[in-house]
Amino acid sequence: MTSLWFGYALLTAVVYAGIALLSKVVSGTEIDDPIALTVYSCVPFYAVYVVGGAALEWPALTGGDRGVTSVLWSAPTATALAIGVVSTVAYGVYYWGLVNGDVSRFVPALALETIFVLVLGYLLLGEAFPPGVYAGVGLVVFGALFIAYERGDGALLERLGLPTVAVAMAAAVAFAALNTGMKALTDSFGTVELLFWISLGGLLSVVAIAPFRIRTGDASVGPPSLRQLTSGERLLIVGGLLNAVALFTFLRALEHGPVSLATAITKLDVLLVFVGALTLSKLAPALLTEQFDPFTLAQKASASVIILAGCVLIQFSY
Repeated sequence: MTSLWFGYALLTAVVYAGIALLSKVVSGTEIDDPIALTVYSCVPFYAVYVVGGAALEWPALTGGDRGVTSVLWSAPTATALAIGVVSTVAYGVYYWGLVNGDVSRFVPALALETIFVLVLGYLLLGEAFPPGVYAGVGLVVFGALFIAYERGDGALLERLGLPTVAVAMAAAVAFAALNTGMKALTDSFGTVELLFWISLGGLLSVVAIAPFRIRTGDASVGPPSLRQLTSGERLLIVGGLLNAVALFTFLRALEHGPVSLATAITKLDVLLVFVGALTLSKLAPALLTEQFDPFTLAQKASASVIILAGCVLIQFSY
């Protein structure tokens, strides 16, 4: 079953890389508000599973002979709804970091999630691995910190890009809680049923934050239903639908493999984001412009390879 979960995790990494690049292009050209990015990106994939789950798993969701009340007040359902809220928080912090930093630095720094998932997997799920796995995780974390380092004057912590690391760490903790929680609930729910409850919790939390601020450029706008969607909003909705695919493939990876290793393999998106950001910066600077002087190019390339090597070591040591 190893090849099955690895394949799902690898597919998740490919989709995540595409979403990160798409979101960075939109944030750099049209929508620079993290709340707006979260709303337009999360609502589509939450809606897919709320509607799809209700259509496919209605008897299970309503409890059958047990009744709706018993389902709603059960611990697994409450946990799944809470995980949905955590998901929205994670994406909110993620988009804040994406707007305020280079995508080719911020996304690799998110590899710090691996260490938090490893700890939570050990404490909550009893996951333990051979030494090679921990060495691989060490490479992933080192690569994440190395890619955040910025050359210049100042103290080491300043040049380490502390804001990038701090935001990435906050997002990493939230995503680690999300992933570990989903893994823990795979024994209580089927795939679609679990995605329904998580998405319902996420959708309710997005509805709660949406009124605070939704901007396009520098101008406030009304609800999308009352006007024509801009190109950036349409792209974010596409990204949200892609996220629905990624969430499904990642959950399938969790059903067949350990959460720690499945999460680590998704960090292969680091290499894909690096290549994509470099390509767009050179061929379409109007869409995405990031620093790629010789030093930075070598730094980002070598750090991405270190993270990739860590993921490979994890896979072959397991």
